Amino acid sequence: MRGKTDQKDKSGREGLLDEPGAEPGVASTLPVPGRPKTVGGVASERGESVQSAPRLSRLASGTHRPPRSASAASCADPQEQQCAEEECDADECGDERKPPADSVDCFGNDKRPYLPLMLFGTTLIGALHMLMIQFPLIRDELSWGYSIRAFFLCIYVMTLSCLVYCVLCDPGKLPVKEMEVFVQTHASGELPRRCHKMWLFKQPIRRYDHYCRWLTNAVGLLNHREFVLMLAGLLTIGLGGCLVDFILVVWTSSEGRHFTGFLLIMHLTYSVILSLLTGPILRLHITFVSRNELANEYKHNLFQVVRDATGTAVQVNELDDAEFNAGLDEDRFEYDPSLNVFDRGWSTNCLNFWCVPRWPSNQFGEF
Repeated sequence: MRGKTDQKDKSGREGLLDEPGAEPGVASTLPVPGRPKTVGGVASERGESVQSAPRLSRLASGTHRPPRSASAASCADPQEQQCAEEECDADECGDERKPPADSVDCFGNDKRPYLPLMLFGTTLIGALHMLMIQFPLIRDELSWGYSIRAFFLCIYVMTLSCLVYCVLCDPGKLPVKEMEVFVQTHASGELPRRCHKMWLFKQPIRRYDHYCRWLTNAVGLLNHREFVLMLAGLLTIGLGGCLVDFILVVWTSSEGRHFTGFLLIMHLTYSVILSLLTGPILRLHITFVSRNELANEYKHNLFQVVRDATGTAVQVNELDDAEFNAGLDEDRFEYDPSLNVFDRGWSTNCLNFWCVPRWPSNQFGEF
């Protein structure tokens, strides 16, 4: 629990449409929901009654806010942390508001690419370990061992491919021509909904989700699906490795093959750590996909409400500092689907996420 020194950054919340780092005259377009003071039992401004939705624990997702005066940004801060699943100093790794500070190692090399290289390297080493140790053991004992090997190889290829794609690809920069056309046909300085300007690119990012330090890239319209596939692949690798390693450790120990058992225990430890790290992250993003909420919207509490003593739902951003901190400490923030104009039910949300074409230049990501 965070202490009572935590304060709600009212200036940051009320200025959501004018993000730091944005180009002059260009506003970040975080959707501003309707904010009825009383929601429980009363029709909302959209003419809908609020339905109860599964609560996503902000304690579990790590989105608490430290005091505004804190010098080092905490990854538990929904406004400073740009990837809800990561723990890294924003000054060293960067976030959506500012680039990482210049940092070099003892050899004078830039340290920023270390995180994606470490993620790719550990995954590749794990694949080689499976190929050289686990697969031969499975092949010798099981007639259908080749099927297991083929399954894992497909998962590894998919995961590593998605990882490389997410690191190197364009996350969905708004084309200059399309941006000019959109600005001419809309209010001055307005961007498409869910479009966001950050320091990494000159153009705003369509359907911006978050900045991922492990990829050193933004996650947006053109790489969001691959990001989720990468997480699913990493979790499958971790859980599958745990199962295979445990069975093989028991078998090799009974056969007296202690060195092989030691190597399997090392890989088992890696698989357990990988599963524990990626499981909560994937759960978080699956929840976002199922209700068509972006991480950037979640961090700014756009669709969150808290119920007062009478059971009335109040939009979180309308609370004063004391009420906000009390609700945050007691984990009483709830997702309110009536505030999210993009939420059309989990089945339609999932269908749109995976099937809506994203590559046309005139696709602004407003879905």
